[in-house]
This record gives sequence, C-alpha cells and structure tokens, in this order.
Amino acid sequence: MFSHQRPVAYSSHAPAGRGPESPLAKFLIGGAVTIVFETSGGHFIEFLKIAKQTSTDSYLTIARKVTSTKGLAGTLDGFFPWGAMQAVAKGSVFSWGQAASMQLTHSNTSLSKESKTVLSGAVGGFVQGVAMSPLLLLKTRVMTDPVFRTSGGIVATAIASARVGGRIVANEGPATLFKGVGVFSLKRALDWSTRYLFVVMVEEALKARNAAAAPGASSKLSDGQVVFSALAGGSLSALSTIPMDVMVAAKQGAGSAGKKVSTIETFRAQGGLMGTLSFATKGLVARCFHVGLTTLMMKTITSVVYDILYPAPTASH
Repeated sequence: MFSHQRPVAYSSHAPAGRGPESPLAKFLIGGAVTIVFETSGGHFIEFLKIAKQTSTDSYLTIARKVTSTKGLAGTLDGFFPWGAMQAVAKGSVFSWGQAASMQLTHSNTSLSKESKTVLSGAVGGFVQGVAMSPLLLLKTRVMTDPVFRTSGGIVATAIASARVGGRIVANEGPATLFKGVGVFSLKRALDWSTRYLFVVMVEEALKARNAAAAPGASSKLSDGQVVFSALAGGSLSALSTIPMDVMVAAKQGAGSAGKKVSTIETFRAQGGLMGTLSFATKGLVARCFHVGLTTLMMKTITSVVYDILYPAPTASH
C-alpha cells in the first residue's frame, strides 16, 4: 500500500536524507504556529463546532448570538485565557510528542517509515490529550455558558473566564478538571493517528497519479499537492472520529456541570438509529474545516518553519 518515500513526519520541503526533527525545537515551533492559527480564526471555527454540538441552533444563529452584542470580539469568547493556553499547549505538546516518537523509532528497521509516521501521530495525540484536557474543559464551559454571550468585552470576558476555574474546583472538586480525560486522550491519539494515516494515503495516491501521468519522471508532490493532502487527510479523519468529538463536548459542556455523563446512556437516549446518527455527527462541517486546517498547520507548516530556522547543512565537496 505504501511506498518507501520520506515519511510525512519529516518536512516535505527538506532535502533527502535529513534525520528526525528536534523535539525541543518542534515544541517551540508547534506552540507558536498554533497560537497564530487559533487567534486568526481557528478558535472561532472550533467555537462554532462546539456550540453546534451542544445545542440545536444553526451555524448562522450561533454566529449571530456570538456577534450580536460584542461584535467580532465575541468570536474570541473562551480564548483568553483558557483557549490561548490550550492553543499553546496542544501545539507544543503534540509537536514534542510526535517528534520524540520519530526520534526514538528512527533507527528501528522493523517498522516502515509510514508506520513510524502514523505511530508518532498517535503518541503525540495521546500526550496532547493528557496535557490539554483540563484547559479544554474550562474553555468549553465558557463557550457553552449563555452568560458569556451577553456580558463584557474581551478583557471583562477574559477576567470572568479566568474565575471559572476557581469556581469549578470550589463547587465540583479538583477532579472535575480531568472530567472526560480518558475519552479525550484516547480520542486525541485516534485523531492524530488517523490524520497522519489519511494524509499518507492521499499522498501515496497522488504520487501514483503523478507517476502514471509522467512515466519515468519524479513522483515528488508539488506544494499544492502537499497542502491538499493535509487538508483532505484531516477532513477524512474528522469524518471517522466525529462521534467521539461530540461525546467529549457533551461531557465537558456547561449543561453537564456537576453531572456524571455516561457515553452509552447519552447515545442510547437519542432514540433510535437516526437520532443517534444525527447526534453523533453534530458540528461535522465545522469540525472537518477546523481539523483539515489544523492538520495542515501541524503536519506541514511547522516543518516548513523548522526547515527555515534549521536548514540542512550543505554537503561539502
């Protein structure tokens, strides 16, 4: 199924023969790339997804509610401080875990490069899930609490959001911060392993297409094809993991505060196959859009930045 080309975990722009990327460097780069992406619109897309998963409103209605009182500033509700902290955490921690996994398996000859790539995605995702689950819960509580839709600007909302953590610990106990951490960590491992798997599959299909179109020529992907592979692979992954994503939002939303939310009972309560299917795919459009862009950021853009900051040494003659 896979050819023995450069693994996706390495930059597609890097010269042939480059070794694994530095986990520490990727930690810093991953955090920086993610915070820029989330501030520039990624957070609002995720906002739409979570709001859609925890309500019956349309995307248009949600957007109007978010911007009706605060204008565009409302699109950053939940971002300061929890969303910003989560953005840095999920980008840096994932990049570190993924790069560390590639470094540890670099000399392993029993695994193909593609297998190492998919494994590194799973490891990075699991580490990311453990690290950011409490921050996601805090951000989700703010994003799903109607009180925040009608009060204050960015600064006032950020201050009120910061108090949410203390209120949750006081009213529900410290363990609440890790509510859903098991499901979330497993979900993140599955998310990123499937994202990397689907990206590799799309890239391999494009390479085969290039080879068939021009026999004997290089099958190396163009920049456009690399971007398309990341977006397509991320979207396919989102389709395969949307039920778990909906369940995490249900467990961590403001409506479940102080309640024990059972995964099985939640799906059973939807009333039949169609009800369950409708519930399990809530927020699918926004999730596909967000996951596709996130995959592009973490798989491709971080490595492009890495190559710029740490160019491969030029071979001496």
